[in-house]
Amino acid sequence: MTNRSVILLGGPDSGKSNYIGRLWPALDAKTGMVVATQQPADIGYVLDTADHLFQGRFAPRTEHNEERRDFEVPVALADGSHATSIVIPDISGELWQTAVRESEIAQDWLDELDRAHGALLFMRVGSDQDVRPLDWVTSRKLLAKIGQDEDREKLPTQVMVCEFIRYLELTMGNRGEEAKPRLSVIVAAWDRVDQKTFSDGPRVYLEKEYPLIAGRLRDTAKLEISFFGLSVVGGDLNDDPEFREQYLEKGLDEHGWVAVSDAETGHWVKDKDLTRPIAWAIGA
Repeated sequence: MTNRSVILLGGPDSGKSNYIGRLWPALDAKTGMVVATQQPADIGYVLDTADHLFQGRFAPRTEHNEERRDFEVPVALADGSHATSIVIPDISGELWQTAVRESEIAQDWLDELDRAHGALLFMRVGSDQDVRPLDWVTSRKLLAKIGQDEDREKLPTQVMVCEFIRYLELTMGNRGEEAKPRLSVIVAAWDRVDQKTFSDGPRVYLEKEYPLIAGRLRDTAKLEISFFGLSVVGGDLNDDPEFREQYLEKGLDEHGWVAVSDAETGHWVKDKDLTRPIAWAIGA
């Protein structure tokens, strides 16, 4: 069995943990492009996260002092082919943020990036952890030289994410293989956008809201990129009581989707297969 490590990157409150909690029920249901073939050996923290969702609550943000917790699951495509083991090293957004701010990435993290077959990069609509400078010129200067002392304390989100992309290019994107490693760019809480924004898609959203990130993704020659909108449960469990009530009535398995570009029409549509970003990242 081949190990295909898929690494998840994102700052605090970017949607990573809730996606992992929703991913396991999707893999276990065996209704998507990627299905679980065995029960993972160590799945405790994933079940804890999923339990929040089953009870109608989003998972709380990862604590600053929590260590990385890896999620490994044997999977295959739905037809039984391409049996593999997906290893998802989950490093908290706070730890990623600190590593970028301090310009010190731990060697074991770099090793994971070197081994990664693909990656998922998360951002979230309306995150209260989104840090924006007064102007984008400031961000560009910070990219060249990340600020000292006080500037480091509030690293702009765009700078942080661009650094994530740079690390991916220097590691899994620098192996010299013919096929470029794949990066799934995921905009979480996609159910919160209006219809026009949904129709325009995540790429256009990033160009408007995060132009520095969009430009960095557009310019990379070392990664193959695809964009996804994500709603882990299909609505807002915190601020929409009516949705939460019907969600609890129907259950987690009936909720959640990813927004994908239809191959024939190019229109953005909802797809209930929450494994699609993983499937694309591993080359399925």
